[in-house]
Amino acid sequence: MKTNEIRSKFLKFFERKSHVIWPSDSLVPQNDPTLLFTGAGMNQFKDMFLGKGNLEFKKATTCQKCLRTGDIDNVGKTASHHTFFEMLGNFSFGDYFKKETIAWAWEFLVQELKIPEARLRVSVYKDDQESYEIWEKQIGVPKAKIYCYGEKDNFWPANAPLLGPNGPCGPCSEIFFDQGEKIGCGRRACEPACDCDRFVEIWNLVFTQYDRTEGGKLTPLPHKNVDTGMGLERMARVIQGVQTNFDIDIFSPIIKSLEEIAQIKYNGQREQSILMRRIADHVKACVFCISDGVLPGNEGRGYVERRLLRRAIRDGTQLGIQDCFLYKLVPVVSNVMQEYYPDIRQRRENIARIVKSEEEKFHETLEQGTARLKELMDILQKNRQTVLSGQEAFKLYDTYGFPLDMTELILGEKGFAVDKDGFEHELKKQRIQARTSSQMTGRVFDTGPLSKIKDISKGTEFLGYKEGACEAKVIALIRGDQLVDAATAGNEITVVLDRTPFYGESGGQIGDTGVLETNESQVRITDTKKNNDFILHSGKVVKGEIRKGSSVHASIDIQRRNSIRRNHSATHILHYVLRKVIGQHAEQSGSLVAPDRLRFDFHHFSGLTKEEVTRIEDLVNEIILENVPVAVEELSIQEARNAGAIALFGEKYGELVRMASIGDFSRELCGGTHVNYSGEIGLLRIIGESSVAAGIRRIEAMTGMAALNRDREKERLIQEMCGILNTPEEKLIPKAQELLSELKNLHKEVHRVKQKEISGKVDSFVGNAKEVSGVKIIARKLEDATADDLRKTADLLMKSAKEMAIILGTAQNGRVTIVAALSPGLVKCGLHAGNISKEIAKVVGGGGGGKPEMAQAGGQWAEKLDEALNFAAEFLSKKILAGVSLPAV
Repeated sequence: MKTNEIRSKFLKFFERKSHVIWPSDSLVPQNDPTLLFTGAGMNQFKDMFLGKGNLEFKKATTCQKCLRTGDIDNVGKTASHHTFFEMLGNFSFGDYFKKETIAWAWEFLVQELKIPEARLRVSVYKDDQESYEIWEKQIGVPKAKIYCYGEKDNFWPANAPLLGPNGPCGPCSEIFFDQGEKIGCGRRACEPACDCDRFVEIWNLVFTQYDRTEGGKLTPLPHKNVDTGMGLERMARVIQGVQTNFDIDIFSPIIKSLEEIAQIKYNGQREQSILMRRIADHVKACVFCISDGVLPGNEGRGYVERRLLRRAIRDGTQLGIQDCFLYKLVPVVSNVMQEYYPDIRQRRENIARIVKSEEEKFHETLEQGTARLKELMDILQKNRQTVLSGQEAFKLYDTYGFPLDMTELILGEKGFAVDKDGFEHELKKQRIQARTSSQMTGRVFDTGPLSKIKDISKGTEFLGYKEGACEAKVIALIRGDQLVDAATAGNEITVVLDRTPFYGESGGQIGDTGVLETNESQVRITDTKKNNDFILHSGKVVKGEIRKGSSVHASIDIQRRNSIRRNHSATHILHYVLRKVIGQHAEQSGSLVAPDRLRFDFHHFSGLTKEEVTRIEDLVNEIILENVPVAVEELSIQEARNAGAIALFGEKYGELVRMASIGDFSRELCGGTHVNYSGEIGLLRIIGESSVAAGIRRIEAMTGMAALNRDREKERLIQEMCGILNTPEEKLIPKAQELLSELKNLHKEVHRVKQKEISGKVDSFVGNAKEVSGVKIIARKLEDATADDLRKTADLLMKSAKEMAIILGTAQNGRVTIVAALSPGLVKCGLHAGNISKEIAKVVGGGGGGKPEMAQAGGQWAEKLDEALNFAAEFLSKKILAGVSLPAV
């Protein structure tokens, strides 16, 4: 049975049991401060579990995309661990409970999947007598096959009664598949708690029946919930009768492609098999991350993705793959996953480009890391040391992507070792810092003020598509992170209303501003955000007092909103035109729709030419001038797709969506506000095009009066320039070119005169040089000289005698520049211009460095230049007289 069939059977089975088949959430959770990535099927239903959700059903079933990195070190080493995986689940929000859950789970496994009952084992929480009796008396599982475990193994969250966190929790019952005595430890007494891999955990049934409070008290919940999770890959492994998750039908094609790329058999050496499994897992994880809008970066989710990609690249190098290869696996992942995830196939070219670009950048970094490791080994050898510090090993890992084992291997070949304990210490520090900076709360359920508001309201009704003002009731007031009953003049406040015309920032469109007022009070709203079903109005009370429960008149800044509408509709037209001009791959990656400008990020791997920018701008304005109607309608997601609507990277859409159509040109799924006719946009001018990430370009543009005002400002500048240069507009460029040519000639003449002046001083400098042990020491100041003048003077001086030590300095605009130069003989004796320049720079409050034969330094104390030159002459004299060598850098 194929994996796709197992997934389909599961969802349809629970649909027959009156469950709603609900789409997977994005890997990027929306408005959930407790999560970096979606890691379980229940994540998107947290409000429903708490009795605060707005979904119109009590029973649901899903196949959820999940990403977890907690067990990343086990990926590839074990038969079951993954970073990305799919979790099948059925959920009850205060509807059915243990009896039905256990019965349906057994029915699905035995009757639908035809798993022999004799191969199944179950576990329950030690104090959950109810579940035990259901398994034994109603399902008929023998006592010998029912195992009772403690809160570490059979409670959710693990150890919750003793350690917390506070909030909903409960016992769980797990179902295992017995692979037989030939697998694992071989003990006759082996049981599911053994980690030998004989028993495969295939389904976890969680019964959320308690509310944990301080002190570990477990209070029964009024509405008991069910949350189950079945790992699809594990179940496929059981049904398909293969040894590991990586041998199932949705992984084997990836492994087979890797065999062809690496020219290595998967069933060969164990270490190679681990690397190949890890690559397959990580590339799949990254494909789904990118599809959900996460791009490789240095922070948060982007950093996690980058680390996964780089781990896979490093594994490839250890398999002997020297060139970029991960991008070649993207179409393979797409092909095996396309049946349930068609978006992956549609976007595979863009995903492959992003992966390849990241690979190319990392290969460059690895080369730099190899050079750095060679430098470190040279230093170890020179200092007669044999152990590389853990700190340096960690820098190689963190900055250059060198895994510890690769560093150990290279060091070992040269007879060196690495401080592993020091490395682990640095790694632990980084993990702590990452957790601290991730802004994840560490809780399973959010307990902030908005969570409390959900107890009294189902959300804010948005009227802003048709209305610019309305009467509303204040549901809640938030100051800082606390709910308050009232706020007075001067207070910064966030207001939650039952209904509003204010658009909350989402989909790239920024939030509205405006006013909430009564006869006695006024709140000036400066920003509006959207959080799930609530719209949060942030601002300041400027008059009187606003109270929870009071009625207010809510009105937006309509002129500002109209500017935003123009820019939002313009982004849709721009998106359409981009795909026409540079190709269908130019999909939107992000956007900002503000009143004064728009910003549009899109997939493309080279900068736009001037001709392309002009062509794009022309086509956009042609559509604007056609004044075509802009229609927005609500329809089902399938109807919208059939109509050709574009769904954006990383966005999750419900069953009912809004589709914005601009004439016969653009069709996009969009929740923002738009003009009624394209002509209302007026004019679009592109004001910038740049790169923002690997494979992502950005266009910035203005529309309407903002574009007109910008053009007027540029015209004013041109007229002002014409006045300054005393020339008409049509002759401005020739006049500027003429002046630049004159300036260039003047620079040449100044340079010629200065070089002549310097040449005239060389003989004087050499003649007056101090001589110590046959070495001429010159420490002189040059007036109004540049660093280049100092270097050229040093070169001229060096030709005048066999052994010379030269220090030249100048001061300009309060800054000191010093150049130090040594003849080859002095360098051979151990003197180093870089070290000398550092010492001299200390006198003028600066630093420097460079090569042994010539170096440059700078400082900020111009008044001490003469003192520094005197110090330099004495310093060099002592070194030469003493015959003491300076250490090389």
